[in-house]
Amino acid sequence: MFETDRCILRCFEEKDLDEFMIYRNDDQWMKYQSFKNLTKEEYRKALLVPLNIERGIQLAIVNKGTDKLLGDMYLVKKEKTVAIGYSINPIYSRQGYISEVLKALLPKLKACYPDCTIIAGVEKENIPSKNLLLKLGFIYDGWIDEWQEEVYIYSN
Repeated sequence: MFETDRCILRCFEEKDLDEFMIYRNDDQWMKYQSFKNLTKEEYRKALLVPLNIERGIQLAIVNKGTDKLLGDMYLVKKEKTVAIGYSINPIYSRQGYISEVLKALLPKLKACYPDCTIIAGVEKENIPSKNLLLKLGFIYDGWIDEWQEEVYIYSN
């Protein structure tokens, strides 16, 4: 879909599933995530599908040089909102990959969906994710009971 200096954001492929399962099924690492602890077949049915942003899309973040799965990005458009979510394999955490991808993705989302507000939901205890969003120009907008998350709005 697009490239950054170190990453490619693309559709999931069969070869990504085993690596995806390693970090997504790690309860300690994924404590702030909801899409976890599924079987390979359940992930296959959810990830290897035609893309439709209105239904929600999960994209692979891969190393540009090795095509190794680093993490994933979730996008869903509902009415006048585009919601984003992201995860990284813990062995690649704190290396700037998610920040790099979001810095490239956010302007593209604004250009493709100019009438939409870009938001991200974060659990209260997920301090690293909240700090990342603030660094990227999101602002805190409040708590949503339905999601049981804090909501941040992209303000750039």
